[in-house]
Amino acid sequence: MADWAMRVLQPYVDEVIISDPRRNRLIAQGDDKTDEVDPGTLIQLYRADALRPVHHPARQSMMDMRAWVWAYHDQVQLVTAAKNKIKAAFRAAGLQYGQQDVYGKDNRIEYLDHLRPRDRERVKVFYGNLDDLIVRRDRLYDRLMRIAARHPVAKRFLDIPGYGPIRAMTFFVTVDTPFRFATPQKLWRYAGLGLRRHDSSEPGLPKPSGPHYNRRLKWVARGAMEVALRLPNDNPFKRLYQRLLDKNVKESLARLTVARKMLTVPWGMWKGGTGYKAALVTVT
Repeated sequence: MADWAMRVLQPYVDEVIISDPRRNRLIAQGDDKTDEVDPGTLIQLYRADALRPVHHPARQSMMDMRAWVWAYHDQVQLVTAAKNKIKAAFRAAGLQYGQQDVYGKDNRIEYLDHLRPRDRERVKVFYGNLDDLIVRRDRLYDRLMRIAARHPVAKRFLDIPGYGPIRAMTFFVTVDTPFRFATPQKLWRYAGLGLRRHDSSEPGLPKPSGPHYNRRLKWVARGAMEVALRLPNDNPFKRLYQRLLDKNVKESLARLTVARKMLTVPWGMWKGGTGYKAALVTVT
């Protein structure tokens, strides 16, 4: 309810800060913690300029677009869950499907014939759920394609190898504004692609980012990287990846570097108000 509360209060106050309790531990932890004590703690943090705010889009239209993008991702997860139930039903009956398509309508009758009548009726219900979910998912996809095609910023992202309407819109509504991040490194950490610094209490090499990061933004970077590297035509991301391998860079680190570039390029385009340029993909 944080976003709703912020928009209700904004017309009546000079400043609204949505605080992150994970970063401001004095709010979420402590032996002496009650609803009466918390406001005093917040005042102390505010006076010390120690409150770490959570970013929320300033425009309601951005929140509306974000809701549609999140609805599509949720629908994709529901489709995956429905498919898993169908496969689980066949495995429970001892049927091996291997790599064959058990979801398509052409092979359903053959697989259903191997089931007992009472199991067959139950799996038919699962298939009906899957068909309904796919229809709704495809409608959401068409809506996002139309939004991406008419929005100037997201439309420019479509020129980046590996980016389609879903990744372009996910990056757009997640980042909201490129000026949130002063450097690409901060964007990488937000997407879980950075490295945490270590000190004397944590000897050894730097460790990957902690569990607190934006998973959908990481999905954008990793997914776009996989698509770009598999494209049959040449593109600068493939050349960057091959250049790193030729320098004996570990494959995992080379893939991480390319995934970071998948975020740096649209961030730089957005911040500079330019279109896609292959020259932006360089070895740093």
